[in-house]
Amino acid sequence: MALPRTVLLASPDDFLLELERRATVETWQAANPLGDVVSFDEAPAAARLVQELASPSLFASNRLLVVADASAYLTAARRREADDLAASLTSLPLADVTLVLSAVCPSSPTGALADAMGKRGEVRFVALPEAPKPWEEGRVSPSQRQMLATLIGAITPDLAGNDEVIDALCEVYGFRPRELAQAAKRLVLGEKVSAEAVRAQMGPGECQLRELEEALQQRDAGRFARLAGALDAGAVLTGWRGEAIAPDGYGRVLGSTLGRLLRQALAARGHATRAGLTDELDPKRCAAKDWYPRAFKRRIFPRFSKDVEELSDSPLAGMTPWQLHRAFRLASVYSEGELVATLARLGEARVERTRGPAVLAAISSVVLGLIRPHAG
Repeated sequence: MALPRTVLLASPDDFLLELERRATVETWQAANPLGDVVSFDEAPAAARLVQELASPSLFASNRLLVVADASAYLTAARRREADDLAASLTSLPLADVTLVLSAVCPSSPTGALADAMGKRGEVRFVALPEAPKPWEEGRVSPSQRQMLATLIGAITPDLAGNDEVIDALCEVYGFRPRELAQAAKRLVLGEKVSAEAVRAQMGPGECQLRELEEALQQRDAGRFARLAGALDAGAVLTGWRGEAIAPDGYGRVLGSTLGRLLRQALAARGHATRAGLTDELDPKRCAAKDWYPRAFKRRIFPRFSKDVEELSDSPLAGMTPWQLHRAFRLASVYSEGELVATLARLGEARVERTRGPAVLAAISSVVLGLIRPHAG
């Protein structure tokens, strides 16, 4: 399939953009096996690029000019250059030359240059699939997984259709196409291709602080044990915004987070009782996949949030609907007595002041003491 004379490629993800650019160049080369490819890593001066476009090749009948990173043309600092380039593209014959520009940008590019490229050829935007909704399990959404599965199949055909391995890659790497592709390549070079091999290849990796909340929400001792085991093996703990936490701060962060979650859950039980929502504190109902949009926001939130607002010193004051729903869901899993007893144990364990290997033993004693009674 022949390419149009001008192609502007754009995507928010640099790796997906790179793959699209490579495929575009390969398409041109297949149609022009004797053609000449001239590449620029970064955007040259517009005058230089126009000169290349206007100059006939001495060695090949067809030429492809590729600017791997044309992002600068789309910035305000070089807008005049981009406008000059756009004006030239409307008048140059481009009889034997094809121009491919690629740029990382959050949305489909606009402006004079994009318009000119589109009129003479094509503007192709590689959009990213929607991220998972907050209430969805997993690090990637179904549409993200589909894109990653297609990517894995294209780069490593041996893994195409291997759902177990693809799920493990998505679980470990999330929507990070470049890292995931590299991991897939390494995996097929190894002796064993399996989900276990994916996790072993990653090593200790990193653990998110929210995994503590997830283990409590699901009353899953195994999930917490995996978190503690990964941290003990050297995994990096990251906070709510993805920031790395130094090991000497694990006690402070884990202890304060656990205490805050327990106090919020205890407060949520009190607000639910005062708002006449005690019957809504059903762990199975609250754990339903669509409970947040269909039940909490529509039916529970108005009464629940009103009671929270009436108590200015509530641990839940100022929280968003999503945060309130998390506190309500956690409150549904544990009784008031369990929460009060665990807060007392947390105070006695002095987790926030503990340092070194003793931190994980201290926090594990408190958390597992809360989770285990009904873990089965």
